[in-house]
Amino acid sequence: MLNCILEEVKLVEVREGIFSALGEADRDSDYDGKVFAYDAVVGNRFYNKIVWGNWPSNYHDFCESSLSMSSDGAVLDAGCGSLIFTASAYAEANNSLIVLLDSSLGMLEMGRKRLTEICGSIPNHIVFIQGDIFELPFRNSSFDSVISNGVMHIFDDKERILTEFERVKSTRGTVSFSNLVGNNRLGKMYLSALKRSGEVATVHTSKSLSAELQKTPFKYELTSIGNMAYARSI
Repeated sequence: MLNCILEEVKLVEVREGIFSALGEADRDSDYDGKVFAYDAVVGNRFYNKIVWGNWPSNYHDFCESSLSMSSDGAVLDAGCGSLIFTASAYAEANNSLIVLLDSSLGMLEMGRKRLTEICGSIPNHIVFIQGDIFELPFRNSSFDSVISNGVMHIFDDKERILTEFERVKSTRGTVSFSNLVGNNRLGKMYLSALKRSGEVATVHTSKSLSAELQKTPFKYELTSIGNMAYARSI
């Protein structure tokens, strides 16, 4: 189907237009039943502005700028979710290939629905794949841009994830990701609550996240808006 897929990986169409790289026993996700509740909370623009100090347009703009780093190249969004902030950016992108990957079929179905509502149908250069962010089902150097929005704060083993991103990124490609941080009292409070519910790993500030990234063999430039850190490879 795609020449970027690892030879040993067999994609199976499990929903219309959605392919899985996972075995049948691994296709269920806790997020499948949370899609509507997740979108209702996370998609609220005032919640984002008050708690995280960002408007949804900030997330869209970061995605759009990441896409523009390789305007005609292949792009992977690792942990794309329901495309609640990024659907319009992908609908307007001119990249030769866009692979939208998530572990949750429910999230992918919602993302497909959003993109279909904008475009009328799924563009031929956009592919939805269910897969594991820790073991990406792609060949080395397959993508000119790897994007991951609002996912990294869920996991402590960031170096393992970034190693996978860097593996599938081309030599001159870029890795871009965002990570919730607690740069003020409200942000720290919410992140601590999310940590107790299992939605967040270590609660970082931008400063401590930057220090954590410096322990990896990769180099990233980190900027922040409110309680969201934005990182891009340099």
